[in-house]
Formats: sequence, C-alpha cells, structure tokens
Amino acid sequence: MIKKNLLKFLSGSIVTCLVLVACNKDDDNPFSEKERKMMHNWKITNITIPKSGDPATDSAIVKTCMNDDIVKFVNSSFDFQDGANKCDSTIFNYAKGSWKYKVEGDSIQLFSTNPAKYTSWKILLLNDSILKVKYTDSVVPANKVTKTISFKH
Repeated sequence: MIKKNLLKFLSGSIVTCLVLVACNKDDDNPFSEKERKMMHNWKITNITIPKSGDPATDSAIVKTCMNDDIVKFVNSSFDFQDGANKCDSTIFNYAKGSWKYKVEGDSIQLFSTNPAKYTSWKILLLNDSILKVKYTDSVVPANKVTKTISFKH
C-alpha cells in the first residue's frame, strides 16, 4: 500500500513539474526584436543631407565635436548625450524623452520633453551593430531638410 501511494505521489509530482515547465513562457520580454536591438548606446557615425544641386548625392554634415556623442535607448526612454567635445544644439535641439517602435512604416517615434517635440525616424537599417535612419528636420516648414543619421554601438 505504501509503495502504491508513493508511486502515485511521485507520478503526480512529475506530471505537475512537466506541466509547469511546459507552460512556462520562454519569452517574458515585452519588447519586440527591433525594440531590443534599439536598446543600446548608439554612437553617431555620420549625418548627411542631399547635396544642393545634386539631390541623388549626399553631403556629410557631421561635426568633429560629434565623434563622441551618443544616444541611449533604454526601455521606452532616450537620451542624447554630448561627449567631452561639446557641440552646439542646432543638430539635435532635443535631448531626452520617450520613444517607441512603430511597426507600420518601420519607424522610431521620438517624443522629446525639452522642448516638446515629436519626430519620426524611418529605419533604413537596424542590426546588432548598425542603426541608420532618415527623417525630415525643420523648425520652419518652408525649410524642410531630409537628414540621414548613421549610428553604431
């Protein structure tokens, strides 16, 4: 009788363990693959705009003082940080805020807090080490400029 009860107990324990292991989600991470790839410190490597008179060719506008600038994407917030070489704030007139990945359009939506501003970056390339985006930047709608920014981490 004891062997029979012990066998039932062990069988029940094994079945319970198997059910719990089978029901355990492997992916408890609430972020998509692209969002997880975004969550890094990204160093600016290049900024370009279409060349005046030859829009098919780009002109680099990255400044030397940007060589050590990074943007940090953590969970749902971002933070642009100047490195030791300080630049003026005309390239990125926003510094912190929240972001989200938008599946429609494959873009990053940035909501900055100071000043309050919404920007959408179209993702051109995103892998484990490179991020390349394109967006239209302008305070004055008549002076819209399309910029392409490349990052690495």
